[in-house]
Amino acid sequence: MTFRLLSYWNRIRASSTMPSLARVNIAEIEEIWHYSFVIDVLAEDGPSFQYFGPNLATLFGQDYTGETISEAFNDAKLANTVGFYEKVLEKREPALEAAAFFLEGHEVRYRSIIVPLSSDDKEIDYLFGTTNYKIFSAH
Repeated sequence: MTFRLLSYWNRIRASSTMPSLARVNIAEIEEIWHYSFVIDVLAEDGPSFQYFGPNLATLFGQDYTGETISEAFNDAKLANTVGFYEKVLEKREPALEAAAFFLEGHEVRYRSIIVPLSSDDKEIDYLFGTTNYKIFSAH
């Protein structure tokens, strides 16, 4: 899913530095949309999940739509798999992570990507990403 999202982002940005959220066509990415999230980085209360796909909500056990990053990151799995979003804001380019962390005696392996979106091709107003993880017994 991560490479499909990166490929799609590159296609819709065309000659711009970053595409806008308005250019995202859900019908073109249906296979990953339900595993995706959109973060409104300019939200009044701080960066917040504008959309948290239903398959992600099932995976994480909660729908984080409408919650601020600071609230949502109380979930250690979410904080570890999406916590690098600040790197995207700083570098103004997509970031991909594939790593592992330990939680409650289990190894959690994940792969995530976050891409920047901009309505004026200058200021990032949204982040669009997808993440997936698997839990393995530590034995």
